[in-house]
Amino acid sequence: MKRSRKNAALLLAALCGTALLSTGCGQNSSSHRDMSDFQSSIYSPDVPESRVSEDAPGEIQNGVVGTTVNYNDKVEVTLNKLLELDDVDKTSYRVLIAEMTITNKSSEKIDCSTLTHFRATIDGEESAAPTRDVQAAVAARRYYAVAETDLQPLNQPIQAGESVTGYAYIFAPTSWKTMSLVYIPYRYYNTDRIVFDINEGELEHYTGKLYTPQ
Repeated sequence: MKRSRKNAALLLAALCGTALLSTGCGQNSSSHRDMSDFQSSIYSPDVPESRVSEDAPGEIQNGVVGTTVNYNDKVEVTLNKLLELDDVDKTSYRVLIAEMTITNKSSEKIDCSTLTHFRATIDGEESAAPTRDVQAAVAARRYYAVAETDLQPLNQPIQAGESVTGYAYIFAPTSWKTMSLVYIPYRYYNTDRIVFDINEGELEHYTGKLYTPQ
């Protein structure tokens, strides 16, 4: 089957253009480095020409922080930790990080991209925008620049039998009633999703300063 990365590439271009307009990314070298780092971290998965409709019904499995969810003996997903970064303008928005381990138990490669395979449901509304947000992506990268870990965003193919630990990020409102992180293991092929509920009391807080490029 012929496949294309065109849709993901167009999406990345649109996100970067929006970031330049909304955050002033063209105004200093630090912002240019942030955008360059963001672009270099993105993995554009194969997109089949014939793909499942977003409205197609799918199976839903639920999990919480600290649990492992097994999806049809093909993929296992563990939400290891939920973290909030306090060194952002929390009067306007919040940045959450979900550290996860994904194990491919199938016999074929699977794709994983923060642009396509993750969403957030906030107060009943599911959207990909919070997990694609450039500000959240940059804040997360600045956190991991000072943290004692080399964890990377979940943007890569995962080979058969391989386990990968990385993170997804959420650009969140200052307050919410309900929130969940949605992971769609076989995006484009079915709409089955793994839904991890996020509760305020489960959030760990990073109260230190984020890395500031010189």
